[in-house]
Amino acid sequence: MKKVMVLLSERYEETEALIVTTYLRRADIFVDTVAIGDSLDTFGDHCVPIRADKLFADIDPDDYAAVITPGGLGGTEALAADKRVTDLIADFYRQGKVVGSICASPIVLNAAGIAAEIEGVCYPGCEERVGFKVTHEDAVYVDRNVVTSRGPLTAPFFALKLIEVLAGHEAAQDVAGQSLFPLVKKTLTYCTCFDE
Repeated sequence: MKKVMVLLSERYEETEALIVTTYLRRADIFVDTVAIGDSLDTFGDHCVPIRADKLFADIDPDDYAAVITPGGLGGTEALAADKRVTDLIADFYRQGKVVGSICASPIVLNAAGIAAEIEGVCYPGCEERVGFKVTHEDAVYVDRNVVTSRGPLTAPFFALKLIEVLAGHEAAQDVAGQSLFPLVKKTLTYCTCFDE
């Protein structure tokens, strides 16, 4: 069974961390939430407490097929400043393992020295700090073994693409159905929150 780690620093974007974790678990992909600090108890950018499954110090990277970084600028900066994290991401990239970054967290890909080699997407306004070879406008973008996405509202699509990459198209379709994606796609025109 493929194992995935979702890295949790302080002040990460809770929505992105939790949606990715729960969607991948729906697809029967084993996910460990991994705290990079000294405690399993973490707090996101909106003061939501989440108890991680493991500490970074206790994991064996060889056990994992993918590493995911949620956004949130504070959390992103903490991940980017941690050499253990940037070394791990660079190693996963070079080995062809899946690397996923959403929102501001592609900044971590820059700190790991790989952003300039790939094309991707990030939260609007972070483009210069990320430094992709080419920056796109898609909600989700895949370049080789790197999956990137834009922000909290794109997190379900990010998670579904990660499932597709890790477990196949049928698994992603199944979770999309469980999550009512086909219904939302048909009825999104009725959402008035985007109206001027």
